[in-house]
Amino acid sequence: MSSLLDVLGATISGGMVLIMIFSALLNVQVVSYNTQLQINLTKISEDMITGRKVESLDQPGIDNYLSKVGAGVPSTTDPIIEATSISFKFLGQTSPTSGISTFYFVQENVTSDGLPLYVYQDDMSNPVSGPFWMSDSLSIQYYDVSNNLITSPDSNHDLIRSVEVNVTFYYDTYQPDIDKRFIRHNIVFWKYFKNLYL
Repeated sequence: MSSLLDVLGATISGGMVLIMIFSALLNVQVVSYNTQLQINLTKISEDMITGRKVESLDQPGIDNYLSKVGAGVPSTTDPIIEATSISFKFLGQTSPTSGISTFYFVQENVTSDGLPLYVYQDDMSNPVSGPFWMSDSLSIQYYDVSNNLITSPDSNHDLIRSVEVNVTFYYDTYQPDIDKRFIRHNIVFWKYFKNLYL
């Protein structure tokens, strides 16, 4: 009888050790997967801001579009059409020989995937970039020539000389467990509108 209890105890102990080993392996895989997602998210987020090159095709980033604010626009025309905390619409040229285009950088309505960020050029129905999924609302703040915050930018277009853009992109985590959290990457960048100084 005692040998039967010894066998039963050894089986239970061995089973617990095996469960601990498999649990540890699963946790290592989850951490590894989430770390890889964080690396990918960081790269994608930075490419979205600065642009990237895919084979021979250049895909401009938001920074590139914002550099067009006021480019080639006559001084009698207001180059800024709309300036809110979640959208920015403006006029500019893509090159010295091109016509003046309308650009629109906007956060659209929330969906089950998050908050979509789009960039439009001329055709306001078909985006040239996006959707880029954000976990938190886009935040655009506008500043004047002395770097003072403009509290009502949509009614003070003539004062705007730069913006601070705060955007948070995310990936879903590997396991949908009780304390599930998004993997986030927050980017804050400034853009000075050199064409508005000329």
